[in-house]
Amino acid sequence: MIRIVGAGAWGTALAVLWSHGKGSDAASEPIELVARSTADADAIRLVHRNQRRLRGIDLPQSIAIRSLDETLAEAGVEDLVVVAVPTDSVEKTLRRIDLVRSPLLLVIKGLSVAGRRPSESALAAGIDGQRIALLSGPNLAGEIAAAMPAAAVLAGPLPLVEALQLRLARPTLRLYVTDDVIGVEVAGAMKNVIAIAVSAVRSLGYGENAAAAILSRGVAEMVRLVEACGGRGETACGLAGVGDLVLTASNTGSRNARFGALLASGESVASAVATIGATIEGIPTAHGALALASRLGVELPITAAVISVLDHGTPIAAIAKGLLGRSPAREWR
Repeated sequence: MIRIVGAGAWGTALAVLWSHGKGSDAASEPIELVARSTADADAIRLVHRNQRRLRGIDLPQSIAIRSLDETLAEAGVEDLVVVAVPTDSVEKTLRRIDLVRSPLLLVIKGLSVAGRRPSESALAAGIDGQRIALLSGPNLAGEIAAAMPAAAVLAGPLPLVEALQLRLARPTLRLYVTDDVIGVEVAGAMKNVIAIAVSAVRSLGYGENAAAAILSRGVAEMVRLVEACGGRGETACGLAGVGDLVLTASNTGSRNARFGALLASGESVASAVATIGATIEGIPTAHGALALASRLGVELPITAAVISVLDHGTPIAAIAKGLLGRSPAREWR
């Protein structure tokens, strides 16, 4: 069984994806989608759709809908527990689940305000690191649920992620593997922050040249922080980093891109968050990344600029001009 904890857009999309077999003749394993509350689970069960988070997508009848409020069956050794909750809820959620010895797959992209990665939260909840894997990449939930082709990367101990690669790949989802957990987590989190800045600059009418410049310099920040944290720079240039950043910064379906655009239109942070009505991982991640950078002696000017907007109300236009008008420097340093 695959138990997906978190019935947001992404958790729901993965439930739909994995409810289908690996081919036309292949049967799928049982899928369980676990919502935050009984009310949320009842609403999904009623129409077998997640109208609140993933409109227009029918959930196969084979998907069992549960809630964290219900008594969940103990996860077996052969079961897979997938966690798709906001970054700041990972440890608390895991403490409510009896994993036994089943593997854990985190499908979360963000950092806590203090700079803690999702896998670190899982370790704090008492999960053995050899059982923890991550999934990341340029994947819009609506496209995944609609069976449109995509690719992603699995990170973790190689024996674990190679087994998951065979188990979770589908005709519409190609999976790659790496053992660079830190690189995948930090890059996947940072792309949210950079996407806010890129989207805001584009929305101000500064043009695609300026947007591309901010995006490229954002990659440099991503690489610097990944390497300072102990990950590999090449990971930031792969699916979890550049791949996901290009998607997030350019597609209006991204919450972080929408958030940047709303800020550029003059909305306050609180108003923009309320308009979107869902978790915007770029906000805590910006604070967490800057906290990490301070401890590690890394310069993150774009991230610092985003924080200036979030915390001090600095106009987006002033931030954009400041970033593009910084003193000359080498491209890589």
